[in-house]
Amino acid sequence: MERQLDLDSWDDFERELRTISPQVQATGQIGTSSQLLFRGQATWGWRLETTLERAGTKIKTIADYFQFLAGAKPQLETFTGQRWPEFSLAEIRKAYETYDNFFLAQFPSYELCVYSRHHGFPSPLLDWSRSPYIAAFFAFQAPVAERIAIWAYQEYVGVGKVSSSNEPQIKNLGPYVTSHPRHFLQQGQYTLAARFEDSQWHLAGHHSVFELGREHQDRLIKFTLPASERDKVLRILDLYNINSYSLLQTDDALLETIAFRLLPRYR
Repeated sequence: MERQLDLDSWDDFERELRTISPQVQATGQIGTSSQLLFRGQATWGWRLETTLERAGTKIKTIADYFQFLAGAKPQLETFTGQRWPEFSLAEIRKAYETYDNFFLAQFPSYELCVYSRHHGFPSPLLDWSRSPYIAAFFAFQAPVAERIAIWAYQEYVGVGKVSSSNEPQIKNLGPYVTSHPRHFLQQGQYTLAARFEDSQWHLAGHHSVFELGREHQDRLIKFTLPASERDKVLRILDLYNINSYSLLQTDDALLETIAFRLLPRYR
C-alpha cells in the first residue's frame, strides 16, 4: 500500500515521523510490526528503482544476475586484492527454481552483492537506511528539483507477512553482512523484489509490490518536502554529525563537509 504526503517544512516531517512508528501503526500486539526503513532521493519525481533497473539490462532472473556478477568477480578480486567465497551458478539456478527458497534460503554471496552495490556495480538490491535522518541527508545533499522525497517502508504491520505464488514479493535481506564500513555508518539495509513465474524467480520492480495495495504489509509512504529547506536541514543534521564525511569517509566527502561549514562566513 502506497501513499504520498506533501509537506511544507522539515518540522512537518519530524511531526509525521512520530505518528508512523511501528508501535503507533500496529493493529495487533506490540512487537508484531517490522521496523521502518527509509530512503532519500534528490527529487520527488523519481520512482523507487534499483541501479540494475536504471542500467536497462536484459537480465530477467535472480540466476541471470549472478551470472552477470560472476563476470565481474575475478576482475574485482584482482584489482582490490580482496576475496569473496566462490558460488555455483548451477546451484543458484537450481535453488531459485523452488518457490520457498526465495524466503527460506540465505541470499547467495550477500557480502559480494552489497560490496559491489556500494561501489556502483548495477544491482537488483534497493538500499535503505534504518535512520530517517540519514535518508534525509541523501535527499537534501544535492536536490535536482523543487521538492525532494523521503520514503518510509514497512514490511509488515500488526500481523505476520504472507505471500502468494502469483504475485511479486519483497524480501528484506537484513543488515547483517560484512561489508564496507559505510554500510554500517549509513545503517544500511537492502530489499529485493521478485516474482515466481515459469518455475523460476524473476526480478521485479518494487513498485509492482506496492501497487498491490496490501493493508498489513509492504506499506510505503512517500514524503515530499521543499528543496528550499536544504541548508536548514543539513545544518541541523550536521549538529548530530550526519554529514557527507561521517557517512562516506572519503577525502572528497571531507572537503565537502569542511566547505559546507566554512562557506556561511564568506556569504
